[in-house]
Parts: sequence; C-alpha cells; structure tokens
Amino acid sequence: MRNSTLRLLHYWWPLALGWSLTVVVERATGRAPDRDGLLVLLAGIAAAYSLDRLVDPPATADAPWLRGLLAAAAATAALVGIVAACRLPLQTSVLLPLLGAASMLYPRLKRRLATKALLLPLAWTWAAAALPFNDGSWFGWHVLQLPVTTPLLLLLSAGCVLCDLKDEAADRATGVASLPALLGRPAALGVATVLIVAAATVATLEHRSAVALGAAALGISTLSPALLATEAAGPLLVDVILTLPGVLIATRLV
Repeated sequence: MRNSTLRLLHYWWPLALGWSLTVVVERATGRAPDRDGLLVLLAGIAAAYSLDRLVDPPATADAPWLRGLLAAAAATAALVGIVAACRLPLQTSVLLPLLGAASMLYPRLKRRLATKALLLPLAWTWAAAALPFNDGSWFGWHVLQLPVTTPLLLLLSAGCVLCDLKDEAADRATGVASLPALLGRPAALGVATVLIVAAATVATLEHRSAVALGAAALGISTLSPALLATEAAGPLLVDVILTLPGVLIATRLV
C-alpha cells in the first residue's frame, strides 16, 4: 500500500508542476491566468500522465486498485478538459489538437532522445504559458518571446535527463535512446549539470530569482545520483524541486 501511494504521488505530482509553471509565468507577465485555460492545462496533465501509466506500466506492476483509479482519473480529466476547452478563444484552442496528439503519443515519443529531452520540455512550457495566458496569438506563439521561457526550457530539459536515470538498465536492454542508456550515468549527470548551470545563469541575468533557486536545488540533487535513480522516489524528487519556483513565488519568499 505504501509503495502504491508513493507511485500515485509520483504519477500525479506533474499537476503541481503545471501549477508552479503558471505561477512563474504569471510573475513574468504580470497577468492573472485565465480560469478555463488553467483548467484545460491541469486536466490535460492529469489525463496524459494517468494514461501513460496505464499504457506503459512500470516493471513492477501497479496494484489493481491503482490502475482502476488511474483509468477513472484519465477519463474524468479528459471530460473536464473538453468542457473547459469549449470556452477557450479559437486562436488558443487550435493548439489543443497538437497537445492532445502529443499526450496520446507520449508513451512512444518518450522512447526517443530528441522528443524526451527537447520536445517534452517545449510542450510543457508552451502549454503552461499559452493556455492559461491566452493573448490572442495563434497557437499562443507569443510565449516564445517571454524571457522566462529559456530558463524554464533548460531547467525542464535537465529534469527530463535526471528522471531517465532510474531506467538506465531497462532502456539499454530495450533499445530506448535515453541519455543514461546511450552515454552512461556519469555523462548524463554531466549533461544535466550543464543544463542546470545554463538555466541558473540565464535566470539570474533576467532577475528570475525563483527559477535560479530552483536550478540551484536541482543542481544539489545531482550529488545523490543513487537517490535520483531510485524508482518513483527519484523522479518524484526531481518534480518536487521543479515545483519549487512556483512555491517560492506563491508564498512571497522571492
């Protein structure tokens, strides 16, 4: 039961990460998030990650009650997201088929290095900025002009690399092209560290102290690679750290 609870927390923590990203973007833009756009974002995250765990379960199978809960959550979140999406502006809603396709194909896309390390962080950043902060631009492309976009992309990319550490042996055995499987753990940690330093540097230059502190915390976590490589606990730690910037802003610590 305890292990299943830890897994469920790991599976659904991305909801907190999605909230955190919107808080960071809100601080950067000075705009309050649109309620329907935020609901679509969070519902999409819940549906995508619940479905991913059903389609691509861990090596040690989840308990039946957990799989039933994930199925119910995926269906409910999809329904809520569709209802909320009907209230979005057309310019923003045209982005949804692309994000939906990425969610459906995620179990397959994450097996490729480029899509896992590059496209996934881009999708996260784009969705978190374009959906809750729809500004009338088609596909929300104006998010690319936000200064905070670059450090967030770098930080999320580093997080993706670190989350792959737990699957190094399995990925190598099944031919999944993750950085740890291709280059080994030390090299993957080196790449993640470079991305973290770059994120911290850009965030500091842009006076985004919350993002810089999040990068510093993620950098400290690389000193415990064995913990990061632990199933469920490692990726959960990474996601919790990536949520830190939003928490610091929301609690007015920065």
